Amino acid sequence: MDYYSRVNTDLLQLIPPDASVVVEVGCGSGALGSQYLKVNPFCRYVGMEINPEAAARAAGHLSRVLAGNAEELALDEDNVDCLVYGDVLEHMMDPWATVRRHVLQLKAGGQVVACIPNVQHWSVLVSLLRGQWRYQSEGLLDSTHLRFFTLEGIQGLFAQAGLSVFDIKSRNLRQEGIGDFQAALRPVVEKMGIDFQVFSRQTAAFQYIVRAVKGPSPRRLLIQSLLGETKVCARTRILEPNKFLATIPGVQTQSEVDTAHLRGNIPGEDKVFIWQRIHVGETARQQELLRRGYLIVAEMDDDPMRWPEHPRSEFFTFRSCHAVQVSTEALAEFIRPLNPNVAVFPNQLAYLPSPRVYEDGVLTLFFGALNREEDWLAVMPCLNRLLQQVKNRVKVTVIHDRAFFDALETSNKEFTPFCSYEEYVSALRKADIALLPLQPTRFNRMKSDLKFLECAGNGVVALASPTVYEASITDGKTGFIYRTPAEFETKLKLLLEDRALRQNLAGAAYSWVGRNRLLSQHYQQRYAWYRDLIARLPELNEALEERIPGIVSDIK
Repeated sequence: MDYYSRVNTDLLQLIPPDASVVVEVGCGSGALGSQYLKVNPFCRYVGMEINPEAAARAAGHLSRVLAGNAEELALDEDNVDCLVYGDVLEHMMDPWATVRRHVLQLKAGGQVVACIPNVQHWSVLVSLLRGQWRYQSEGLLDSTHLRFFTLEGIQGLFAQAGLSVFDIKSRNLRQEGIGDFQAALRPVVEKMGIDFQVFSRQTAAFQYIVRAVKGPSPRRLLIQSLLGETKVCARTRILEPNKFLATIPGVQTQSEVDTAHLRGNIPGEDKVFIWQRIHVGETARQQELLRRGYLIVAEMDDDPMRWPEHPRSEFFTFRSCHAVQVSTEALAEFIRPLNPNVAVFPNQLAYLPSPRVYEDGVLTLFFGALNREEDWLAVMPCLNRLLQQVKNRVKVTVIHDRAFFDALETSNKEFTPFCSYEEYVSALRKADIALLPLQPTRFNRMKSDLKFLECAGNGVVALASPTVYEASITDGKTGFIYRTPAEFETKLKLLLEDRALRQNLAGAAYSWVGRNRLLSQHYQQRYAWYRDLIARLPELNEALEERIPGIVSDIK
């Protein structure tokens, strides 16, 4: 792989997703910036690169590229949200002065994220003991490294620039042989009065991933989730938002399945616990969280009536939490009489895929869903009539719903059982038209518009029912809404016959989702809500005691 085209994924996931201006020092050919711009396409992403060939390539991907030595170039960007240093500070003559100068352009509260080699890595110490100062090829150090950093030296580098380091994680690469090395040196280390555990951690760190903020160290917040549904919902409702929330200074996220490992009270740390699609049947479980000082939140993204245990327990889960977060306003309306502290966080796309490039060939219809037989029965005769007319010019791709697949009266069809999300998106992206039928049932009205967002992001035009989707799709502009089987047939025929119409609708939907429904544009709302609830925790505890007498007062 081209050295200048590498993406440090550890750095990528730490750049604030809602940054207005990012400056990457040592941007290579722009690979890291290109990936970040899928998350935040409206960011002004500026690169600095000393290699002229790499800088020229980066200019085709980033908002702006400053070609030359970052130690000599003037950084004339104001109000920078994030400075990124990926394996570059060790190549500078005076990284201290350079960082100090760059930080002047960083706005108050702005972040610095960096990846820095650790000169205390065990492989470096072995080389020194052997009389070798630098590896010339695949080692940690090479002939272009001018400065060498220990953990203490890294902290000093950022402190002298007026930054508060709030997070340092080690990248423990190239570990083969480390156990023998540490065991051999243990007697020497302990005789010198050095803590062996500290020595072990520091010699294991190949590199350090460092985060710092311009301003005081932030108050810590742990957001801990216990996942009740991991196949479909957890990704959109918990895991992806967690990744974005973890970029906020001071925030740590943790997701577990089956068992939650609770944290005790730590001075200077607030805690949130989220029950994701779990029926909490015991007061004791909530009381343990209350005893440890957690803000307790229930997460729900489907009609609770689908699970008999909820009405059987008089919806104890929602009443026994401080607050509830949901995916739709329809769900919020159901929950508010049980618990007034409800927030609606609609589903969003975590990133915007690259614009679609359409190829000539067989036109593809897509249908992929769970538990939808009652929703598509009415339109299946219309669909089959059209399939008979177009013969082999149209293929139908079906994921999971075997009954839908079997009802199709065409041989030009393919079926995929329940699959990974990556396989689902790959199949969707090869399609031209997606069918999104939902009957106006109570259960369906509480569902989200996520399938339309996925279609829009992947250049697939949606033909959808008004239930759920008419609030998102502008009929005739970003997709088609049908209200009767006859209208379904008419509009699908139009889409099958008119390539330009399909692509115009899909293009408009792609632009709309990029402007309105990316997670980077919304994740801070969760953080603000959690912070507000934590500030009101004594009041929320009183309200919780009123809903369920004894739940707070009986804690021992």
